[in-house]
Amino acid sequence: MKANKVSKWISLLLALSLVLAACGKNEGGKEAAGNDKGSAKQTTIRIMSVSQTENPDGPAEKEMAERYMKLHPEVNIEFIGVPMNDLYKKITAMATSGDLPDAFTMTPQFARTAYGMGITADLNALLGEEYLKEFYPNIIEESSVDGKLQFLPWNAAPMALVYRGDWFEQEGLKAPENWDDFLEAAQKLTKDTDGDGKTDQWGFGMVGTRNGSGADRFIVILRSYGVEELRKDESGNWVTDLDTPEAKEAFQFFVDLNNKYGVVPPGVTETGFPEAASLMATNKVAMMLTGPNALGNIVSQNPDLKGKLYSVPVPSKVKHTATFGLLGYSIAESSKHKDIVADYLKFMVEDENALAWNELSGRLPTKVEVGNRQELATPEYAGFVDALQYAFTIPAFDQYSQFQDIVAEAYQSMIAANQSADAATKRAADRANEVIQSNK
Repeated sequence: MKANKVSKWISLLLALSLVLAACGKNEGGKEAAGNDKGSAKQTTIRIMSVSQTENPDGPAEKEMAERYMKLHPEVNIEFIGVPMNDLYKKITAMATSGDLPDAFTMTPQFARTAYGMGITADLNALLGEEYLKEFYPNIIEESSVDGKLQFLPWNAAPMALVYRGDWFEQEGLKAPENWDDFLEAAQKLTKDTDGDGKTDQWGFGMVGTRNGSGADRFIVILRSYGVEELRKDESGNWVTDLDTPEAKEAFQFFVDLNNKYGVVPPGVTETGFPEAASLMATNKVAMMLTGPNALGNIVSQNPDLKGKLYSVPVPSKVKHTATFGLLGYSIAESSKHKDIVADYLKFMVEDENALAWNELSGRLPTKVEVGNRQELATPEYAGFVDALQYAFTIPAFDQYSQFQDIVAEAYQSMIAANQSADAATKRAADRANEVIQSNK
């Protein structure tokens, strides 16, 4: 790392109890996937993973690491769990202190920032161009900066609308095509189900936190209105649409779902993905914007919902839209074990492992051959597969992750402080233009 740049998971259910017993914590608080091997020649690689903070993803990822270590007894794998919403801060802090692990979770939103910090190894050289031809080309492009692969794309979670298919059928509702359909369904499915005079079921599980999780969901709504938080104009200069009438309309619609229509459960500004998924699992909400990983999360909490969760592309105002929702691992430029880490990452995306991970977590694989082998025409997955055709590429802007906070601050100020759309979008546009100017 440059100093001047840095200041059918078939065996799972049978083996899970043994895996959990083996996955103790070491003295540093890191989750160890390996057993007590104690070999002096053993190489330990540290991996910072957001999957470790989720279920069923965390135990499943450890089980996969265990299988790799059985094949490679000279390797010991330790996991450092970090919530997705803390990932960027954690990477930055560890980079600044010179304590980056060998590999860490990466997203397209942060990849350019990490590249600018000089902390990510170029995976083209480590993995080879021939090997990378096995992946969907647009996914490799989305995982690269200036032609250099910044992270191996492990899985894709395109944004779509998940909804209770059984509830929609009972109410005679159609799958939402546009935001008018969505609002009609949300209002009809917000009700008092036990007759005590209080609402106990809501139409929409809104993720309203001020972080990347909330912002990414709102940005797909924003773009469905034809608004781009960041784009290049005809002269090739970066500009923002956050001060346009269409942006104000998108923000107002989003906020009104809570403040005006009441189709959102209380506490929306503190509702992140885990809370929203739990609300759906406990039959409290009918719809949520999310990636296919939510299917596995929700069903793991409530198996009775298997087959009752449907998906459609994000409703449109002027168009449908989606993010690729890519997640993968970067290898630290400072790692002394790059070849070993690269070999493990290749193991993670082998065909059978990728298919098993899809079945377990709901996330889509990133390799062409695996995608061709999937059965994804079910109501659960159809909307996510359809959404891929509407996915947009994250702008190639070094500080793009700041735009997540910009839009999140705006919608939270409207929800919690009753700030007007005019005031909120003006501040958002001002902040956006400051970031654009500072990046020149």
